[in-house]
Order: sequence, then C-alpha cells, then structure tokens
Amino acid sequence: MTSRSDLSTRVPVDGNVPAKAFVLEVHTDDPDAYLTEIAGRGNVQDTDDAFLSRVFAPSAGEFWVDRLQPRFWVFHTTGASIPAAAWLRDRVESRRDTDWMWLPSAHLRYIAPDALSRRVGTRFDGKRLVGSEAAARDLKVQLSGSHAERLLDKITDLPDYRSAVSFSNIEVDLSDPDLGPLRESVRRWGAFAAHGEQFTHHAQFVQTVISRYARLVESIEMLSLRFDPLNEANAVMLQDTDTSGASFAGMPIGIRFSRPIPDLPAFCDELFSSRAPFRLWGQPALTGDEALVEAVDLHVGQRIGIELGHDWMRVYLHAGSCGNTVARLISNLQTRFDGALALTHPDLQAAAGLKPVPS
Repeated sequence: MTSRSDLSTRVPVDGNVPAKAFVLEVHTDDPDAYLTEIAGRGNVQDTDDAFLSRVFAPSAGEFWVDRLQPRFWVFHTTGASIPAAAWLRDRVESRRDTDWMWLPSAHLRYIAPDALSRRVGTRFDGKRLVGSEAAARDLKVQLSGSHAERLLDKITDLPDYRSAVSFSNIEVDLSDPDLGPLRESVRRWGAFAAHGEQFTHHAQFVQTVISRYARLVESIEMLSLRFDPLNEANAVMLQDTDTSGASFAGMPIGIRFSRPIPDLPAFCDELFSSRAPFRLWGQPALTGDEALVEAVDLHVGQRIGIELGHDWMRVYLHAGSCGNTVARLISNLQTRFDGALALTHPDLQAAAGLKPVPS
C-alpha cells in the first residue's frame, strides 16, 4: 500500500523526465465508482490515503489520482505527455461529469508573479470567429528566454493586436528556501510539467493554481439565477408580511468585447455547434443586431441562457449549474475571438484578471 508521503518516489520531480499533473473538474458522489468507470474494473487500486488512488490506463500508463479537493482532481504521472493527455481527453469529451480546468489568460500571465518566466506561448486561432478584415486573425508565438512574458505584453500594448494576445502556456522558475528550485510549465487546460528537487513544491504549486481557479468558478456560481425562499428575517428586511414566498437573486454575467462581432449568425453557428472546445448546443433566435439562445452545456447537460450583441455577451447561469461552463467559455473566447475581453462584474473581473496589487 502507498500513502501520500510516498508520492515523491512514485512521481519524482528530480528524474530524467518531468513529473506531469493534469487537473480535471469532476462531478460525482461516488469517486470509487467513477474511477472504475473511466479506467475499467481491475485498473484501480486503493492506497492508505482515502483521497489517493492508483489508476492503470492501458494506453497511457499509471496515474496517481489525488482527490483531496473533491471537485478538482489531480492526475499525477511520469508517463509520456501525449498518450496521458489523449487518454484523459477521451474521458472529458465523452462524459457529462468531467471537464478540464480552463485557465483564463491572466491566470497564466500571473501564474507566479514573483517567479522568473522562461518560456511563453500563445496560439490564438480566430479563423472561425474573427472577420477577414481584422488586423490579426491568428497569432502564434513561442519564446524562450529570461522574462519571456514581456514580448506578449509589448504586443498587448499595440491597439490593433491586443485582442489576439492570449497566454496559452507558460514556464516559470520558482524558488523556496525550504523546498529548493522548481521549474514549472503550465498549459491553459490544466496540464503541468515539473522539474525540481521536491515533489511537495510541485504539489503545492498545483494546488495554489487550483485554488485561484476554484475562487473564479465559485464567484461565477454565486451569480446564478435563483429564487431564495423568504424567511421571517428576510421578509422584514424586504418589508414583506408574506413569509411564504421567495425572492429573486443572481444576475447575468456580462462580457464586454474589445472588438465587434463581424457576423453574428456565423458567430452563433460556431459557438453553439456542440463541438469542442465550447461544448454548447442551441438554436439562436436572431433579431436585428442581437441574438438570444437557451443553450445546453454538454459538460453537465444543463441549460444556460446567452444573449449576444454587437460587442457584448450576457450569460444567464441557472441555480445549481456549473460555473466551469462560464470559465470554459471565457478561456476559449480569449483564444479564438478576443484575448482582451473583460467581465463587467468587478469581482469576476478581479478573479479572472489576477493582476497583482501594486506595492
């Protein structure tokens, strides 16, 4: 049997190959049954830690699955990245209870504000959503070097090109007086690769990134549309003598684009086609320069209302729906339409922007 303390030998960060970690958002009330479903009977092994499982994937090798955060699971492995990612992708795209951790661009840009960035990349692909007359429809940059993020910052300062800048991967050097150095590479869909001295350093870094993302998702869910039952105290506050009703709560999630939507029908056709990565399906009702659709999120099979205009979008998340739906929408709009989009709610913008507070 294996305990959590043994992970440093099972998934070493000081070996010849980097230690990898893939983060999945999982909705299940029975983790053991879930792992058996995705890996097959006989391919899941318990450990001495109730929140740690060993999973064998015939095409991808061995994973150590950390379920300490019940919603965001970490799949650790030292196996090859391509087959490991492919095996997990099949599970994500074929199930309603599983999704990636879709990091917004700024979560990568400010992944570790005090660390030295060594490599950055952007893969902006706007050919399906951006008009042919745009100054930048596609932008692919891969740069290695000290403070590599500064090149993308320079491009962002150019008004014609800032909408095509969206961080898709970053590599940083971290240092801790007790845990030593660590070089960590992160991709926007929640994939990590690490070289360092101690596994604990890598695990702590992954959990820090998850915690920031979880705050964004939870902030989104707090704005979901719902009816809250009126109790006596609420009725008094609302000057309502009837305590048997309910009050409406929540609000739409506003997104403001820095560039106009060039062709609204074509934009909607792509957004609601049910294809990855958006995974939304719906039939938009178009009226003039606006569109309204009651879409279905194929991640959890729940309804989500969306309105679109010339340069804006409003998302209506229903009570009990998954905030990861909106985070996925934001992250993929940043890499396919507008890397400079903004959320109109200040708390959400702060959670998605992650800009460090000036000292």
